[in-house]
Order: sequence, then C-alpha cells, then structure tokens
Amino acid sequence: MQIKTTLTQSQFAKLTGILLLKRLQVLFLLLAILGLIIGALIAMIVFKNKDAYMLVFVAIVFLALFAFSIYNNAKRHYQNNPRIRQETTYDFSDKGISISKEGFASTIKWAEIIRIRKKAGLILIWQNKLVANVISAKDVNVAQLEEIKAFIQKKNIRSNL
Repeated sequence: MQIKTTLTQSQFAKLTGILLLKRLQVLFLLLAILGLIIGALIAMIVFKNKDAYMLVFVAIVFLALFAFSIYNNAKRHYQNNPRIRQETTYDFSDKGISISKEGFASTIKWAEIIRIRKKAGLILIWQNKLVANVISAKDVNVAQLEEIKAFIQKKNIRSNL
C-alpha cells in the first residue's frame, strides 16, 4: 500500500509544537508559568492582593510570546527548507515502511518502530523517542487507515489509531 503526503505550513507548526512539548525543559517551563498564573489568581481572589494581576498579565504575555516564537520558527524553517515541503511517499509492506522523497529513500523495518500515534491531524511513526516520520492524516483514506491498523496489529506495535 502506498501513501503520498505533503505537510502544510500549519501542520509543520503543529508538529514542531508536539515535539517541543515532549522535551522535559519546555514542559517544566510551561508548568511553572501555569503555576505562577494559578498562584497569582489565588493571591488576587483569596488574599485580595490587588498587585497580583501584574503577575497574571506578565505570565500570559510570556505564554503568548512563547507560542508566537514557536510558530514563527516553524514558519521560517518550513519556508527555508524545501525538503519539508516535498511530497513524501510511504510504501507499507510486510518488510517495513519505505519512505522516499526527491533525492532520498529509506526503509524502516517494523522491528525499529516503537509506536504509531495520531495527533493533531498527523500520523506519527516513531522510530525512537526523538525520531518520527510524519504523514498528514488528510492524505490517508479509510481503507488505507484500516490496512495500517492491520499491519500494526500483526506486528504488535503500540498505537492509538
């Protein structure tokens, strides 16, 4: 079975966000900012501290700037790297998944795949905790999705498809 897919700029931005949230430092930073917002809201409501609103404002601005910088970096990478925009062909077989683009070809054996997840309109094929191949879910029809599920079940791969 063969799937041809191309990532859009917004899908690449979502992918960048998903991959960043897997990093412990980023997750810790976001949790600290959310804790700051909750603490400031408690100070405002329970302890009637009128100056705590500035902490909430600064934390929300920081979160907005953080999200904007992630989107902006992803947009810049997408525009500056033509390989990201190229059509990718995924060929599923009993041996594994063959991936090809213009000037590039690779095969991943089923034993090398640790999990396959569907998230934010993307199908992520994880080779390890840091490397994932991406298929746009809009490029996969129902029959192809069922065939992928059959491969996953037959090869005993963790999945949430």
